[in-house]
Amino acid sequence: MTYEELISSVSLVVENDEIYKKNLTLTYVLEPINHKQMQEELFYKANSPLTKIIYVDEFEVEMGSILIKFIKEII
Repeated sequence: MTYEELISSVSLVVENDEIYKKNLTLTYVLEPINHKQMQEELFYKANSPLTKIIYVDEFEVEMGSILIKFIKEII
């Protein structure tokens, strides 16, 4: 999954009035390398490139009132 795919998927949910969104949480379980790339992409969109990233196995972001959780797959 890329950042662009994430935005596209979440946009479809946000824009669809037939989907009930109150307290909606989407959870993605990603392979370790994809999880790391997503964490970096989202982190640096919200922070300065000079800010040091601290990698975690689970993190969350909110987009359009939907909470999105990312969990690193344990292999």
